[in-house]
Amino acid sequence: MKISKIHIKDFHQFKDFTLDLTYPQGHKNAGKPLDKVCFIGQSGTGKTSLLELMPQLLYDYETNLIIKSGRNSIFANIYFDIHFGTSNEYLVNDIFFGKSSGNDEYWGGWNNAKHSGNEITSKEVIEFYDKKWQNNIASKLVYFPANLNYDIDFETESKFEDRNIVDFSQDKVSAVWNLILEKIQAYQEQELKIRQDISKIAEKSSSDIKAIQKAVKQLEDWKKTEFNPIKDVADNCLDPLLAKFKLRVKTELDFKTKDDIGFIKVEDFEGNEIPHGLWSTGTKQVILSALPLYLLKPKHTVILFDEPERSLYPDLQRTIVDYYSSLAESCQFFYSTHSPIIASSFDPWEIVELKFNKQGKVYRETYFEGENHIDNYKWNPKYMRWDDILQRVFDLEDDGSPDRKIKLDELATLNVKFKKLIKQGQEHSVEVLDIIKNIEKLSKELSKWN
Repeated sequence: MKISKIHIKDFHQFKDFTLDLTYPQGHKNAGKPLDKVCFIGQSGTGKTSLLELMPQLLYDYETNLIIKSGRNSIFANIYFDIHFGTSNEYLVNDIFFGKSSGNDEYWGGWNNAKHSGNEITSKEVIEFYDKKWQNNIASKLVYFPANLNYDIDFETESKFEDRNIVDFSQDKVSAVWNLILEKIQAYQEQELKIRQDISKIAEKSSSDIKAIQKAVKQLEDWKKTEFNPIKDVADNCLDPLLAKFKLRVKTELDFKTKDDIGFIKVEDFEGNEIPHGLWSTGTKQVILSALPLYLLKPKHTVILFDEPERSLYPDLQRTIVDYYSSLAESCQFFYSTHSPIIASSFDPWEIVELKFNKQGKVYRETYFEGENHIDNYKWNPKYMRWDDILQRVFDLEDDGSPDRKIKLDELATLNVKFKKLIKQGQEHSVEVLDIIKNIEKLSKELSKWN
């Protein structure tokens, strides 16, 4: 399921606001919903609001925004176009919410629907929706808020398979560990049993080297053939990112206490375990944002990330968007960000820049001239320097701090004086030598020289 259009008639700072979320002409997927979207803009332009409207409109799920605003504020004011992306595509236009006449019952609906280009009935859409999406864990909407809960508490009871929405503003992210905990415990208990058998053989027949070697080989063979859920998570999910922190998932267990059979453990490259309480915020964010996508195995799902750059160093920000996409199949990602590095992972037609007009209402800044065609876009953040992205995409007028501007002005003044004195034939004067010395000093301070 993917959203292709959002229209907001009147909601807070949005009025007659429409977002076309499809690929532009000239693209191989022209007219189809975007696979990923990046919301940027000043605080207050509604980036998070757009994220929180999606669960409401798709599943009638009340996010914090709706709870604070009241449901009356969205009646007949907000519309989505959605595609149920399968081999035979369904397109449902203008999903909306309303209020039944004469009572307080709420209802949803759509204006028209098509299947493979042909008009279909509401009943057909409902049947398709119920059978293929509504009751399938692979089709759920997943929401990662900016204030992600980093508490490690996997013992919390959370039935993710029973919900349409996986909302980590309400659930602890670490609770997804329950999805794999039984497999891990079964593996660890079996390994412990085999190790105990080896110990018994060694105690009874300490001189029978062949019997001991046979028991040890049994453990080695078992490890080679048995599926190890911890190693699977390490190799295919976490280790590529944890390597940035010079860390890795601990796959060999010590069995010193009962806690050794439990939540994921991390160690440095020398094998020293890092206790959960000493994990950095960045380490927690990497683990607790990647694990849900890997363990839930989302397919045809809308996935929402609010400020994914929090606590992440720039080198991780450069890779995190593509990394998240690699963990999900045929999903649509929506990001809200203040980071130019996150924005550099998107093509210009995937970026929705929100701005205020003179009346204080929000509009989308367009990046193309004339027809919405890939050749008509003025620039692409994927190919730009960070300072260019800050100035062109994030509208930062200055190219540095006020102190840098002062130094640049000083350098420009010295260069003018230097050229003037050289023109007067004073290249060997004391004043010229002093100017050269000051130019060298300023240039080094401004990183002009290596």
